[in-house]
Amino acid sequence: MASYAHTVGDPSGIISKLEKEIDAVEKSVKTAFDRPLAEILKDCESKDAKARAADAEVPLHHRLSAAKALVSASYVYLDAIWMYLKSKGVDPASHPVHRELERVQAYFPKLKETENPQEKPKQRVDTDAVKRMVSAATGTHTRFDDSHAAESSKTGSKPAKERTVEEPPRKKSKSKKAKKTLGHL
Repeated sequence: MASYAHTVGDPSGIISKLEKEIDAVEKSVKTAFDRPLAEILKDCESKDAKARAADAEVPLHHRLSAAKALVSASYVYLDAIWMYLKSKGVDPASHPVHRELERVQAYFPKLKETENPQEKPKQRVDTDAVKRMVSAATGTHTRFDDSHAAESSKTGSKPAKERTVEEPPRKKSKSKKAKKTLGHL
């Protein structure tokens, strides 16, 4: 039988490195969760209030941090319930906690968009559509040929080939109340 002892090294170096990394994570977690969430949120609100008192146009960065903390805490809480249900043999996908998890997950992209707003495409006016609407509202269209438009600007008179095109009359439906009112006139 072959021995694999020569392939195994001393794990003490890896273990000490892992312990240092765990200590760093513990310190970060303790710093983040040393105070109650309500106190952290209140602190964020007061920092934004002070910043707004100095400059009314300053972005509310601390409120964004508070929103991230609330969404993250909600997600962790619901995920813990999800895992608990799964460990007890309950299908979490059919449980109401699944719907809540999806709802909370929908906030992550919204927070990301709020934090890093991309320039949204500006709305443009469809000038052709506007012209059609205006001409439809007026009912009469005057058209000029391009060749005669130059002559009319020189002579100051109307072009020879001006033509007026009227739209067909629209059916006017009168309500009973309108007919009564018109009948008394």
